[in-house]
Amino acid sequence: MKYAIFRQDARAQLLVDDSTGFRAVLVPATVEIREDIAAELPRFRAIREKHGMAVPEDEEHLRALEAEGRVLLAITPDQPLAGWTCWGLD
Repeated sequence: MKYAIFRQDARAQLLVDDSTGFRAVLVPATVEIREDIAAELPRFRAIREKHGMAVPEDEEHLRALEAEGRVLLAITPDQPLAGWTCWGLD
């Protein structure tokens, strides 16, 4: 089962790393698995548009995402910024 680890334990840590500047942020978070692809289609479209990718018509896009077994992982920080671990951001 895909993403089974998040079904058992939704805790995660998101690392945002700037490999060129020796800076990073570690964010404690919770992961929500969103499997209703039709409801999340606007987000999938926005992701493609952000990265300059062509966006197919909704029905075609939905079929392709479902065929690939896609889900959306929504990552929500568990703490305010003061609780995040930061390196090199002085």
